[in-house]
Amino acid sequence: MLTDFLGKALQQVGLTIMPGNPINTCRVNGKFAFIELRTVREAENALNLNNIPFMGAMLRVGRPSKYTGKVTPHGNWEDILAKYMSGELTLPQQAGGAPAAPAPLASASSCVVELKHMLTHDDLRDDTEYEEIMEDTKDECSQFGALKSVIIPRSGPGVTKIFLEYLTKEDAAKAIAGLAGRTFDGRKGIFLFV
Repeated sequence: MLTDFLGKALQQVGLTIMPGNPINTCRVNGKFAFIELRTVREAENALNLNNIPFMGAMLRVGRPSKYTGKVTPHGNWEDILAKYMSGELTLPQQAGGAPAAPAPLASASSCVVELKHMLTHDDLRDDTEYEEIMEDTKDECSQFGALKSVIIPRSGPGVTKIFLEYLTKEDAAKAIAGLAGRTFDGRKGIFLFV
């Protein structure tokens, strides 16, 4: 599952150098997973997946602790998504000069997006402030696509989270890409498919 997810993410944003999944093997060992890529360049590019959301967690992607090779400059997933969405990052060319078709992100599996680390309990206490947050969220997040509903629980297990339900999975994926890297009152938001 991890091989498929990370491979498709690399392909989606154009960090592969040839068609197909660039990950040769994946070995899980306790809290760690080790992936081996087919080329050195794709291994360097994979470092840009740091902080990618996967199954409710942000993956930390880096070299093994005993790695002694050259240090490769890289960004985080939020940086790469922003560059991809702005057109700074382009897909590799296929034979004949046509751009390779992007593989769909494996994480685009739901119409519902969960936003975490945006709110505090204090934000939800005052009714007026709660309504303002609800309206601001609807206004900001509707730019990515048609919203079916916005839910901001004030109590229970989902308190301090925001749930956005879009009409399509594509709009939900646009929201995650568009919100990547945003901060709220100094807190960096986390955006996941539910």
